[in-house]
Amino acid sequence: MATSRTIQFELYTHCDPMFPTGSASAIDEIKFDTQGTELVIDCLLPNDAAVGNIIQATATHELQRDVSFSGSYTLKESDINAGCIELILQGHGDAGMYMTQLSLTGLTGGVKNVVDAQVELEHPILDLDSNEKVSYKENSPVKTILSKLREWKSDLLMA
Repeated sequence: MATSRTIQFELYTHCDPMFPTGSASAIDEIKFDTQGTELVIDCLLPNDAAVGNIIQATATHELQRDVSFSGSYTLKESDINAGCIELILQGHGDAGMYMTQLSLTGLTGGVKNVVDAQVELEHPILDLDSNEKVSYKENSPVKTILSKLREWKSDLLMA
């Protein structure tokens, strides 16, 4: 059962990923923590993290192809000293498992470190802005008036 919201870059330092020992690893225990419509994960920084590096994360639902959630953060000296950051991902998507990729980009733009993990989202996070726009369009008085004008025009042409 998912009990942690922490992703670390060195998930397999304790064993070879090609030959897992069969015991649960951190990758099996990760779930998204939600704060409103945002997803939160804790990222343990790798040893090669430096001030000015960028931590980026994307999460794609296992049944979809497009990225559902994403976030990035530029590291500061205090983050390096703490050894971890709290990363906020924004977007929308259904409940379920997400393939999440966490990457560390250096000052020159090259990827220094990357890890993939399956992370569980226990409940959907809807895109409220698009839902509000759709309901507004469907119930719009202007749309109703235009519909009536089209009906009258059709009736006049038929007469």
